[in-house]
Amino acid sequence: MSIKYLIGVDGGGTGTRICIAGLDGVELVRAEGGPSALGQGVDKAWTNITLAIRDGFRKLGIEHPNFKECAVGFGLSGVTVKAWAQEFENKNPGFARILVETDGFSTLLGAHDGAHGGIIAVGTGSIGEAWLEDGSRVEVGGWGFPTSDEGSGAFLGLKAINHVQRVMDGRRPLTDFGRKLLSITGATREGVFEWMGKMKQTECASLSLVVVEFGEKDEVAKRFLIDAGLEVEIIGQALRANAPQLPLAICGGGLSEALRPYIPASFLATTSRPQKDSCAGALLLIQNNI
Repeated sequence: MSIKYLIGVDGGGTGTRICIAGLDGVELVRAEGGPSALGQGVDKAWTNITLAIRDGFRKLGIEHPNFKECAVGFGLSGVTVKAWAQEFENKNPGFARILVETDGFSTLLGAHDGAHGGIIAVGTGSIGEAWLEDGSRVEVGGWGFPTSDEGSGAFLGLKAINHVQRVMDGRRPLTDFGRKLLSITGATREGVFEWMGKMKQTECASLSLVVVEFGEKDEVAKRFLIDAGLEVEIIGQALRANAPQLPLAICGGGLSEALRPYIPASFLATTSRPQKDSCAGALLLIQNNI
């Protein structure tokens, strides 16, 4: 059966975004669903992806889409674990063709509208990725929580929870910044331990919102943001180590925008904002490979 629809899927730990297009690559509709990071389970990923795709087709007035008429490009968190990626491909529920890539690469394709270049993606986690003119690819960071994700929401969250500990011990003075954090984590030693016991990457990254809120009002919060900005520059320098003129886009939505004043200005001036998002990049992936 001939392919009639192209679908781009951007799947991460907090949600899934899909876009459906005709064979010309022009988007017809978008939809969203639950998380589809492979580390949370391949079956869960497929369930949330197919639900989002069905929702997208429903918006087009198609209640029962034929997956055999669809080719899908995926930008997914967790693809670097080959066993997860293979299991995901093996469980294809019937799509005519699928191409599975990292969410970093789909973000890159979207950021440069399919052209070569690099990205620094800053959100709950972080990663740097480049696609060079010779076709080679470079990854920087992206080792995952809690040991990597430099410059990200989780990075700032770890600094914030450590600040809570220091405040409670009397190693740092209690300020409005600390009070706001304590209102979230609990204001007793037992409460903080309980909060940390349930802390995963997303919960940790949620504290970054408080850091950003107090960035211009509290010196400690500002220092955390400056540290994050420096980490963004370090990722960029590593990506450009063998390609000094590499076009770089800083991506990631809300946090990446909030960090811009804290990224060294000389480096920031050599970067751009993304042209398109990761979902559009996943669509370009499949469009260029059918």
